[in-house]
Amino acid sequence: MSGRIFRDKSKLLPSYVPPRLPHREPQIQQLMKFFMPVLSGELPGTQVIISGNPGTGKTAVAKRIKEMLTESAKRKGVKFRTIYVNCRLERTPGNIIRNFISNIVFSVPLRGLSIEEMFFAGLKQCADAGEKVFWILDDSDLLFSSHKDFIYKISRVSEADFRFNLLSLLIIVHSPHVIYHLDPWSSGALRRNIVHFEDYNYEQLIDILEYRVSEAFYPEVVLKESIETCADMASQYGFNVRYALELLLRAGEIAEGRESSIVIPEYIRMARKEVPPSFSLNELKSLSLHEKLILLAISRLLMGSYKAYTTMGELEKEYTSICDEIGVKPVKHTYIWKIVSLLSQLGFISKRISGKGIKGKTSLIGIISAPAESLNQFLEKEIRNA
Repeated sequence: MSGRIFRDKSKLLPSYVPPRLPHREPQIQQLMKFFMPVLSGELPGTQVIISGNPGTGKTAVAKRIKEMLTESAKRKGVKFRTIYVNCRLERTPGNIIRNFISNIVFSVPLRGLSIEEMFFAGLKQCADAGEKVFWILDDSDLLFSSHKDFIYKISRVSEADFRFNLLSLLIIVHSPHVIYHLDPWSSGALRRNIVHFEDYNYEQLIDILEYRVSEAFYPEVVLKESIETCADMASQYGFNVRYALELLLRAGEIAEGRESSIVIPEYIRMARKEVPPSFSLNELKSLSLHEKLILLAISRLLMGSYKAYTTMGELEKEYTSICDEIGVKPVKHTYIWKIVSLLSQLGFISKRISGKGIKGKTSLIGIISAPAESLNQFLEKEIRNA
């Protein structure tokens, strides 16, 4: 006889921030020490970097800090604006600034202004209103390698106008070493304030999963052995909490589909075939149509093959064939190359120039993010339903 599985499925999603963040209290306290003096007016705006591997709680802690600062500002009667942007999804400085200014209601028209002028107009409006601004830039690694000037400008806006010291930044990255993409003169403030999140250990991960299971599932639905199986799988990827939660979510859906009253370890093992460990399904869904088609072409070329890599020539031919299949006009060679470079920067694929043993020089493209067969199944479904 089947029973209910989920109490609230949304409690397993990456966007959810639970009331408690087990094993991250020290980091929360450290970050509040950076930002509370800004709120009280003792210090001007500050910049802090959070670093850590995927699934170590960086985004959840940043959003918790945002909530705590907002509540404190209300109690103190301080005008305080918080803005969150995922730079991995927005990708370019222009899109990131558009996201920033979309959070501000302007009293003057912005027609004819450049993106940079709009950004400064937004800061000026906040300064005129006496507002402090707390800006979270999540998944920012790509900015440090490809848009260093942007990081330089936003971290030193007060040099353009002293009133812009109202702006505080919380920048989230995977590696603390991204800071070395900047020259020491332009990154002094950022280098001083780095909070690194170490990977969870096995016992900590079990604590977190048991807590989230209690929020998301009805009592006694998820077996203890299933939680342990989930933790064992996540341990292979740095005890990645995000990956573990996606496994639990998919395993619960499998249990529902089978009209089971419990989530058994086998459902976790089945879920593993569908959940990529190195990125979230939401990140995959956020790709544009042609980005998905090129990733699909790569997965088809490598699926069931002994090859570790495919070439740009093979990829372009397979991509064009897929476009013909679904009746979509393919993009030109130059744009295909740009998409391949972007997918590499985002961590979906690897890309390198061929070496010895291959005649001539060509780009070798491989998949490092998930099994090619799993990617192929997911992308075909996504493109079909688009």
